Amino acid sequence: MINKTQLLNVHKIAVRIDSFLATWGPLLLVILAAGYYGAYLNNGLNLGGEGGTTAVIAMRLMEGQRPIADTFLGYNVLWFYPIALLFQITGSDYLAMRIFFFVICLCTALLAFLTVRKITGSGLIALGVGVMLVLIPGMLFRNYMGLMAVANQWALVSAFLLAMAGLRQRALMIGVAGIVLGLTFLIRIEVGLFMSVIAAGLLLLNIFKPGRAWAIGLRESLMGGSLGLVAMVLVHLPFAWDAHARGYATQFYSQYTSFVGLMNWELKKQFERKPPSVHSPKQPKQADNVTVSQQTPAPTSQEAGGRRQRPELHQVLSAPKSRDRYFAAAIYLPLFLSLVMVIIASVTLLTAWLRGLEGLWTKSLIVLVLTGCALTLFPQYYFFRPDTPHISEFMVPFLPAIVVTTFLLLRNAKRPLGFVFGFGFLLACLLQIWIHFGHAWPKESAGTIAARKHGPADFVGLNNVRVKLRPAHAEALAGLQAAIVDNSTSEDWVVCFPYSPTINFMTDRSSYLWDMYTDNTMARPEFDSFHIALLKRNKPAAVVIDHRAINNNEASRFPNWAPQLYAYLKENFRFGGEFLGNEVFLRKETDQP
Repeated sequence: MINKTQLLNVHKIAVRIDSFLATWGPLLLVILAAGYYGAYLNNGLNLGGEGGTTAVIAMRLMEGQRPIADTFLGYNVLWFYPIALLFQITGSDYLAMRIFFFVICLCTALLAFLTVRKITGSGLIALGVGVMLVLIPGMLFRNYMGLMAVANQWALVSAFLLAMAGLRQRALMIGVAGIVLGLTFLIRIEVGLFMSVIAAGLLLLNIFKPGRAWAIGLRESLMGGSLGLVAMVLVHLPFAWDAHARGYATQFYSQYTSFVGLMNWELKKQFERKPPSVHSPKQPKQADNVTVSQQTPAPTSQEAGGRRQRPELHQVLSAPKSRDRYFAAAIYLPLFLSLVMVIIASVTLLTAWLRGLEGLWTKSLIVLVLTGCALTLFPQYYFFRPDTPHISEFMVPFLPAIVVTTFLLLRNAKRPLGFVFGFGFLLACLLQIWIHFGHAWPKESAGTIAARKHGPADFVGLNNVRVKLRPAHAEALAGLQAAIVDNSTSEDWVVCFPYSPTINFMTDRSSYLWDMYTDNTMARPEFDSFHIALLKRNKPAAVVIDHRAINNNEASRFPNWAPQLYAYLKENFRFGGEFLGNEVFLRKETDQP
């Protein structure tokens, strides 16, 4: 039998371990990240990955092109300027860019650690969350997303919901939250808009905090809100000045007003029920030396215009393959947990206000803020791109939210019913973590060490693209690079459809495309004729056609939605080979510019 003294000794040891982890947890995360990310730093190369886009646009900015006016960004300027600055120091360097984004992953894990430690006081729980974020950091080259959400979690909880020494300190921290929010806008405007709603809600609710006069809360919110707004403006000033000085101010500012309409348009597309409008799968006669089959099945009406579709809810249990069940559960379980967290926290917030319970008010708002910040990334994976990369980046801020919620439920359960509910949520939280690891851990698209499956062959491209690949892939990419580099100069254009910007980067060949991404859901009716005219005018040295189903359905294969453009290439360019499903068409000698 264990006596009381032994229990006390065990408790003291546990407290010391927890205290040690609370102090040294950040260093342990740095050591883990260095070893873990170093193990697959140069494994794999995604031709259609966002790393290529970020690198190519950064190089365009270095050349003096104006953001938005001369080159399409898709995101805001601060997504690309850090890479442009990095390239100024290292030269255009693929491995340097990978290291940069792995550092972003580490910073995200450290911020999550600090946030969870502040709320729970537990080093062990905080370290557990940090380790999870290191191991599954989200899709590489998009790790700004997780960083933005977690940084806002840290800033908003610290500014509004943790104890402060006085009004001045509170206002100052709200100003820091304004800086974080301003940086968020400069990276992704729609995420900034969502975060603004949360910040505005906190400023309003701060007025009615139980246990004090509303006038004190009003003064605090006015001072802090004003300082936060000033901080946001100051963060924007250098970029606004540059926009005015270089003549793209209209385009820069219009982003902020047009995004609301753009999001509304995107949501409407999600609920369209029209049959897909795509070209007939019947293709022009195939050249003898083209090996990619053009006899693609006609898209079905269930493909909803060729957009990537979510699995049905029943596939959580009925999908024949375990990976498909994990995928479906990874999509729908966060929705269920979010609803539970928002409803419970809203009810307890109202209860706390009615009864004047300051502690319960604060804890309810913590859950709402952490969950709300995570949900700013929810539309991207649930509505627009239901795939592993976007799910994994949503889970980066969602994991701290569910862990903290579980802790608060169990820590504050005073009645048996409350303990039962807290224990039930703990089981749901563990299930979510299990499903997340089961779904994302084996996939390199979630930014994990699964990229180690590539190797042991070396592939070396231009701009310090030095990666480990499977031998067959390395050989194919070497052939693809040779087909382009040997038949062009650094002054020639190389164009990739629908989306393979990494090819431009690894061959150090520019693209004249203003926007390097397109697919069947975005192409307008004049797409073929417009790009045929550009081909005639610019005479690119090479055009690369990627035949993958970019939206995971047959309607999204390039020949199905751009048959005239594809036929023009086969007739007017010479075939340069097929490499990993990418056809290379080379400019004829008679068409030299």
